[in-house]
Amino acid sequence: MRLEEQARIHATTQINTAEVLEIDGRLIATDSDGYLLNAEDWSPLVAETLAQRDAVVLGKDHWTLIDFLHRFYQEFDIAPEMPILSRNLCKDQHNCRWTRTYINKLFPGGAKMACRYAGLSVPVGRSCL
Repeated sequence: MRLEEQARIHATTQINTAEVLEIDGRLIATDSDGYLLNAEDWSPLVAETLAQRDAVVLGKDHWTLIDFLHRFYQEFDIAPEMPILSRNLCKDQHNCRWTRTYINKLFPGGAKMACRYAGLSVPVGRSCL
């Protein structure tokens, strides 16, 4: 099978398994796990909507993490690994709350859930872990 044919079949499969959300009059497509199919569709309102669906109330620390993840992804086109995430969010290494445990308290689904709210694509490798 040619690569073009495989890509077409994959795209068709993605469309069939996607969920479409209506947010502020726009249709936003997600995959079956809730990740945006188009990163350009992201907005804070999209993050709020995804969080509401998961019964998560976003506070200041949630938004700090979401904002960091969104900016990191915009710059590097990949989600950060946990050590990079923690190191960049910690200002005082002796009193750093941005640990895996703290992130899991904020987001029941851990950093992967935060990545989803930040509009990142499906994590690959060790990103968002």
